[in-house]
Amino acid sequence: MNLYVVGCGDAFGSGGQFQSCFLINDAHGAMAVDFGATSLVALRAAGLDPQMIDHIVLTHFHGDHIGGLPFFLLDREYSARVCTPLRILGPRGLSERLQSLMECMFPGAWKENWRFPLELIEIEPDLPLQIGERRILSKKVQHPTGPYDATALRIETCDRVIAFSGDTGWVDGLYEISAGSDLFICECFDIEEQPYEGHLSLPVLLSKLPDVHSQRILLNHLGPEMLSNRSTIPYEQLSDGATYSI
Repeated sequence: MNLYVVGCGDAFGSGGQFQSCFLINDAHGAMAVDFGATSLVALRAAGLDPQMIDHIVLTHFHGDHIGGLPFFLLDREYSARVCTPLRILGPRGLSERLQSLMECMFPGAWKENWRFPLELIEIEPDLPLQIGERRILSKKVQHPTGPYDATALRIETCDRVIAFSGDTGWVDGLYEISAGSDLFICECFDIEEQPYEGHLSLPVLLSKLPDVHSQRILLNHLGPEMLSNRSTIPYEQLSDGATYSI
């Protein structure tokens, strides 16, 4: 199986990177994790067919993680040659937030009956969810999202485990999410201690990651200072367009 980094940047396009979107392509199909506002453009720029995606799993409802969904849905409705089924999974409130987002961006565009089968599934934190041959576990993390949950994700598929911190300050639930994983994709916005609520900095990670048991730790959501000091950071960092064979 492969993981393709469609986008791994912050909300502000630092370093010219696209917003959060990761594509897991395995024997069970193509699953995207998050779908930021730039994701449809990034897929096409990479020569990837958006219609290959049959599942999208969301960590939380900020625009740099879900803002591309209206474009994706309308593209599948009006441009796709083949109308393949789509499942979108996310925290509680998914249906409400997605419909509100559609109405804000394209008034009147939400449909009760899309041209393709669409299923929306809300994920309860701490309750493993079996979706076909994949198993998904989410845990609440520390990131301000109003009344909605921000979550980290653990996805088990084809005897492999990929863990995502989502956007968060440090919470000990990340130890469980990443335990025994083949890849742990962990956000790290700043190189120094900083006052941003709900984001991780390198000093915090340097104190926590030695106790994380993952085969490979990859940092993403890098802010400007992290990008300017890549060579000094003692962990691998993601870049748009990278592919990992797992």
